[in-house]
Amino acid sequence: MQRFLSFTLLAVAAVLLVVGCGGVSGPPKPRLIPGGGVGDGPIDGTLYVHVTDEETRDVLSSASVRVGDASDPTPCTVLTDSTGLAKFEPDGCPGLKGRVTLTVSATGHAAATWIGINAANITMPLKPMNPPAVDSATVSGTIAGWDSMPVPAAHHQTLALIGYSQSNMLGDRANEIAQGTRAVTVGTASFTIPGNLCVINAAVSDCSWQLNTRTGAQAIIGIIVDQFDSNTPDDDTDDTFTVTSYAMKRGLSYTAGENATGVTLEMIADTDMQTFTASFPSLPSGMDYMGAFPALELGEEGRIGFTTPALDMARTTTRVPKLTGTLASAHYSLIAQAQDSQEQSNPSTLAWVHEAAVSSTVSVPTWLAPPSNLAVRDGSFGFSVVPGATIQGGEIRNITGQTVWSISIFDYSTGFALPGLSPDPLPVGTLTFEASAMQIPGVNLGAFTIDDVRDRITAISNDVVTFTR
Repeated sequence: MQRFLSFTLLAVAAVLLVVGCGGVSGPPKPRLIPGGGVGDGPIDGTLYVHVTDEETRDVLSSASVRVGDASDPTPCTVLTDSTGLAKFEPDGCPGLKGRVTLTVSATGHAAATWIGINAANITMPLKPMNPPAVDSATVSGTIAGWDSMPVPAAHHQTLALIGYSQSNMLGDRANEIAQGTRAVTVGTASFTIPGNLCVINAAVSDCSWQLNTRTGAQAIIGIIVDQFDSNTPDDDTDDTFTVTSYAMKRGLSYTAGENATGVTLEMIADTDMQTFTASFPSLPSGMDYMGAFPALELGEEGRIGFTTPALDMARTTTRVPKLTGTLASAHYSLIAQAQDSQEQSNPSTLAWVHEAAVSSTVSVPTWLAPPSNLAVRDGSFGFSVVPGATIQGGEIRNITGQTVWSISIFDYSTGFALPGLSPDPLPVGTLTFEASAMQIPGVNLGAFTIDDVRDRITAISNDVVTFTR
């Protein structure tokens, strides 16, 4: 499902917003908003901007903060101090009032532009070009009762894929930690298999799994499947995989570098499973592929997506654990994405149904149309307004797919030009502009924190255009 959600992680990084809180009293003072965001009333003479690293959340000193659009002949530009703060006050930047265009750049980071923002305190996180290694831990264990499971029939084997709950931070690199391998002995021979895999067949029964996982609170899950080789043991391309059950353990938490052992996952009985049924609107024009899955929302422990089998227009039901016992405090959501084709992810549109009631059919109400009429000419970028979108924006990426500039639009503009910066964030050669739209019910564009938005997003859409400079 990595391809299935690939654009989402990129689009969210460019334009995440959230529901804000009430008004302020008295003149605003500079304040850092953890994780990024805006607040403290509209701009009226003063503007305070903090700049942070999106990954580490550390403040960035000597970042360049520019107030003014690309055509402004006299923009105000200030470098952040040792606390990551740039101050714009009447004596140095007169006439500040209402919506502004804000562009921030820093060495080793992608540039960012926010268009039409209007808040006296702004904290802008910048995406690092070379982010630090992701903190991880190593966990090992087994599945209770694995040794007593029956040997499957000829041409079948029972497998369990062990994984960890994803963090609630969309786009978190900690959700994509690579797994290692381990050796399994069969007779006098040793075979290498994925470290996070258990196996039962006529020759071996082994469930001494090893998992590379993220840090923090989490759950660990085992997806147990029957693999059938279609009576062609030398041809893996026609193998089928059928989910038969799950095993899980909650209440876990790990620190960076920790090596935890002896973790036992408990099987979820068939009587503790239930049917999840979904329905989907017709696919948008020009899109011929759709995939969806229910996600188990575990609060601070993150979420677990039940992606096998994937739901689509033909397959609308799957089996998921009941919300009883250790799962009584959890709930389900439904994430669905339509796109051009299974191999072509653009244009795309994603719908997210929160608080899905499993007792009845969970319906995706509609698809958010992707931006259309994308155009890049002489340094200007254009696209259409997406009906129903809360905000729009985009990212510019180099030929390797690395983001070099992100843009968020708060005033429903349908085009923009980027200001000239030194050094220029945009390399010469082939670039990609991905235009995105996002729907967030109840958002207050004058007071939000990026951390709080994630569970309010109900739709994201995008399309791309390639250009040369």
